[in-house]
Amino acid sequence: MKFLKHSKDTVGDYQSRVLLHIPVGFLMGLMPFSGTFKDLFFYYEESEDKWVKDEAWKDYAGSMIGFVLGRLTLFVVVVYLIVRLMGWLEKVI
Repeated sequence: MKFLKHSKDTVGDYQSRVLLHIPVGFLMGLMPFSGTFKDLFFYYEESEDKWVKDEAWKDYAGSMIGFVLGRLTLFVVVVYLIVRLMGWLEKVI
């Protein structure tokens, strides 16, 4: 069952490649200072696309979806920890 489709996809592997790269992006998004990892991933994908011509934009799409989900998770965790810390400080004072 294909639930992810794109009009530019000529091969028909958009869904599998997006789903494959979401965990990679999620891990990059969980790291607070992940600019280097993101840059290395983009460099790898550009190099692969240059030689293999495998439409790397599909991999970018999956990793960016995962990156956004990872950053949202990181944000929620940080806000939760701040709220817990503030509640703990109110009990101490």
